[in-house]
Amino acid sequence: MAEVLLYNIEKAKALKIKVLCNKMGIRTRTVPREEFGMKLSAMLGLTEDREAKPNSDFDAEMLYFSEVIPPILSLLLNQLRHQKTPVALKAVRTDANIGMTSFELYREIAQEHQALNR
Repeated sequence: MAEVLLYNIEKAKALKIKVLCNKMGIRTRTVPREEFGMKLSAMLGLTEDREAKPNSDFDAEMLYFSEVIPPILSLLLNQLRHQKTPVALKAVRTDANIGMTSFELYREIAQEHQALNR
């Protein structure tokens, strides 16, 4: 099932995102900081290993889209822009990132974002 993981999103913005996702039939989950060191596969229930690596905290807002099909993802992103609900760091589930922790994914996409916005 399609799911969006939310990281460090303040309550009012998170509510907008959750309402929009709910209308599209997409589950949402706000990830608590203590799970930032856990593998994404475990957070999505794909593996049993729920051990979290220490020192995996970050403050940036981030969204992780799992199993959201491209046309729905495009519509969702357009709606977020239209509602003026920006989140700079976003990632889509891939074979390359599903084994990462949230923190590892954050580091990777933060570097990409920074390189693109120089």
